[in-house]
Amino acid sequence: MNKKEKFVAKTFAGLETLLKEELENLGAENCQICNRAVGFEGEYDMMYRANYFCRYALRILWQVHQFNFRDNKQFYDAIFNYPAEQILDYNGTLAVSTTMHDAIFKTPLFAAQLAKDAICDRFRDKYNKRPSVDKENPDVQFHIHILRSQATLFLDSSGESLHKRGYRVSAHPAQINEVIAAGMVKLSGWNAQCDMIDPMCGSGTILIEAAMQALNIPAGFYRDNYGCFKWKNFDRYTWKKITDEADILDDVPITLYGFDISARFLGMAKANVKEARLSDFIRLSRCSMQDSEPKNRPAMLIFNPPYGERMEIDNIEDFYHEIGDALKKHYTNCTAFIISSNIEAIKNIGLHASKKYTLFNGALECKYLKFDLYQGSKSK
Repeated sequence: MNKKEKFVAKTFAGLETLLKEELENLGAENCQICNRAVGFEGEYDMMYRANYFCRYALRILWQVHQFNFRDNKQFYDAIFNYPAEQILDYNGTLAVSTTMHDAIFKTPLFAAQLAKDAICDRFRDKYNKRPSVDKENPDVQFHIHILRSQATLFLDSSGESLHKRGYRVSAHPAQINEVIAAGMVKLSGWNAQCDMIDPMCGSGTILIEAAMQALNIPAGFYRDNYGCFKWKNFDRYTWKKITDEADILDDVPITLYGFDISARFLGMAKANVKEARLSDFIRLSRCSMQDSEPKNRPAMLIFNPPYGERMEIDNIEDFYHEIGDALKKHYTNCTAFIISSNIEAIKNIGLHASKKYTLFNGALECKYLKFDLYQGSKSK
């Protein structure tokens, strides 16, 4: 039996349970919910599988060393003794990041510097050469978590955050993070049995993430680079074997619709949908929400209206009141999910939310609300 390894998958607050379920479905063992993360175990190839398939993870960290220390020297020695040459070439590049709580070090930066010195000194002793530092695009990204007198050394196998799927070629000024969008789709309970509509689709992120889920397209399908690709022990055969596990559907019996009043934003959405090769499934048109309606009922609406933060709205309360009017007039017998950080403005929708979640769109704490739009939906 192959050795079980320990990993941590990072995510946004509010998505930990979804990520745990996702990892368990992929075969991960001993999954434990942590703060904005899920710890799990599995054989080494589980790290590849999590990177490629996880929709709700931001990065996958591999735990390679854990130790206790009392002073700087013990910390240095423990890092020095880790065989980094198994992962990194002496002529390669590295970066070290650190998080710490109640530790002896004055700053995380000092701890990271000490760890970097230990790694480089080991290479100098063994090869008379040492790797160089590249904070932007290192061959190996080391991360150290320090809690009081215990330190855990991780290798970041993802590189760039996993929310960077690879299909976005055009960026909206207030775009929603892809991981949050995927989580919104999952939390809605939508299972591709009815049409989906985003009446304020911006650059199309929610629709693309929904289409990927409906068609069973892996989160990493469009992405061509991961941090572990540069490791000395990267196994291309195993990576290909895992990516070949994907069972992508050819078609689904529903359509996804995106509307936006802005021709510029709609152009962004079309560019991203085309890059994702989803134009056959996502139909985009220029239209205000007040003039939109579903082609088929019931339908699911999921959208991210402006909050008045990154996009200014002249009268945000009236804007949300108009959203409520449009829902009541045009979308009866449908279900709507809306995310917003503007808690006061969202009250002007004038409908009772049957479910409420707390999610974070970047640094903004948001409410994600469900509205059941029956004929004659009751106001609050």
